[in-house]
Amino acid sequence: MVKVYSINECPWCKKVKAYLDQKGVDYQEINVEEDEQGFQAMLNLSKQRNVPVIEINNDFVVGFDREKIDELLK
Repeated sequence: MVKVYSINECPWCKKVKAYLDQKGVDYQEINVEEDEQGFQAMLNLSKQRNVPVIEINNDFVVGFDREKIDELLK
């Protein structure tokens, strides 16, 4: 399961989502700007306040790190 924690108007969040779309990866987007429970979940699980946070099989990537994302998707 892939989750993308994002906010509105975040250019890096948009790049991550476009990259996952290009690769054909199904993901759940959680807008932490609008979803307080989603924000708390992101904070508790990843210990991060910055977005995007990408959760892939219980591992986390902060920011748009293509290599790390590809490694975790294998």
